[in-house]
Amino acid sequence: MGRTRVLLVDDMGMIRCGIRTMLGTAPDVEVVGEASSGEEAVQLAHELKPDVVLMDQDMPECDGLETTRILKQTMPDIEVVMMTDQLDGGKALQAVEAGATGYVLKDIPAANLAAALRSVCNGRAFIHPEITRKLINDLARMMRGRRDWLTWHQTRALGLTRRQFDILLELVNGSTYVEIADKLTLTEGTVKTHVHNILAKLRCHNRSQLITYVLRNRFIE
Repeated sequence: MGRTRVLLVDDMGMIRCGIRTMLGTAPDVEVVGEASSGEEAVQLAHELKPDVVLMDQDMPECDGLETTRILKQTMPDIEVVMMTDQLDGGKALQAVEAGATGYVLKDIPAANLAAALRSVCNGRAFIHPEITRKLINDLARMMRGRRDWLTWHQTRALGLTRRQFDILLELVNGSTYVEIADKLTLTEGTVKTHVHNILAKLRCHNRSQLITYVLRNRFIE
């Protein structure tokens, strides 16, 4: 595998230095540039064309969320991992909606941070488990009384069957495989097979990435 090229973005030089040192322990991860602001990040991203932007969420003026939106609009293939000092479910949801596929705490161990960068570059979401749970809970609240947010017509266009559509609704509602099996009168093994096929059709690797996909594609208005 090739090296994962990273653009590091944080308004504090000491934090950038610390993260660069952390990532220096991973032989297949290379920090190709540093930016101290959102505006500089956009400029350097276009010049350096990194695989992934590792970005501070809370920067003055053009913050991480706005910078992510700009990057995804102008460079849709670039991946973004958002960093934060403390978990904030609302901002995490905004980051996912803006296009980030990673959301981590700044105190993440070096090995885990390198794994997060590799993961998003290989089509996988890497979101802090607590935020994943919150995303599922938020979607569950949105789902109550609003089955029409995700229509059969939309999912049929994606290649899902009616049964897969029903299972997708249950997945984003936070239901377990056992709960889905009981509700839809299926075996747990059959549910797992359907979930595997849903993930394959939507090019997702896990439930976290599936939630990201649903949010990114504006199925929730």
